Amino acid sequence: MRNRFKSKHLSHGKKLNKIIFITIILIFLFTFFLLSNFVQQMDHSLIQISTNEISRVTYRFITDELNGSVFNETNLDHILILEQNQQGEILYVDFNLDQAYQVLDQVSSILTHSFDQLESGNVSVQYLDSDLSHELGSMVLSIPIGNSFKHMYFYNFGPRIPVRINFVGSVLTNLKTKVTDYGLNNALVELFVYIEFKTQILTPFDVEEITLKYDAVIASMMIEGKVPSVYGGVIEKDSTIYSKDIKS
Repeated sequence: MRNRFKSKHLSHGKKLNKIIFITIILIFLFTFFLLSNFVQQMDHSLIQISTNEISRVTYRFITDELNGSVFNETNLDHILILEQNQQGEILYVDFNLDQAYQVLDQVSSILTHSFDQLESGNVSVQYLDSDLSHELGSMVLSIPIGNSFKHMYFYNFGPRIPVRINFVGSVLTNLKTKVTDYGLNNALVELFVYIEFKTQILTPFDVEEITLKYDAVIASMMIEGKVPSVYGGVIEKDSTIYSKDIKS
């Protein structure tokens, strides 16, 4: 009788231990799933916030840098070649390649130097804020962990997570022109510089490279003439791409 009681007690104990073990495993798996999901969501938020912030800073920085140099020196008459017929219609637009190459080289040189200054923090305080600092040659963005909850009430909640931002690869530049009908027998000629570069975003959980692209007007002027209707009122032309290593 006693042996039978012991046998039932041992059997019940084994079942209980098995249930406890399975429960612990399920709790562990459920916790791991929640934690992984939270980390993935937080990492996505960190990348998105960092991308928006670096886009805002670099666009303002690039515009100011080029405004103080290329914008004021660019002469459309030297760069663009416009062919018109006797009726004043603009037949085509092209680039003086030598002049275009000089402008692209100047823009690329300015930007590679400017990016180096921006990374090292040797810039005016107007481009920075309380969340953006510099450390060991990199920009560091401090983002509150509450941003991961995607709710306005938690934006500044919790400790701040450092996200390191570096410029990598090459800066690509290209000249683009656009001629548009502007009133009666007038056309607006605009010269853009297309800029493309990559930034590396390093979060505590992942590393991601993003590509930023900008179009900036560097010169414009009015001319007598009109764009033929066959072109839909607009003529556009691109030059060749020019690239230069950011870390030169």
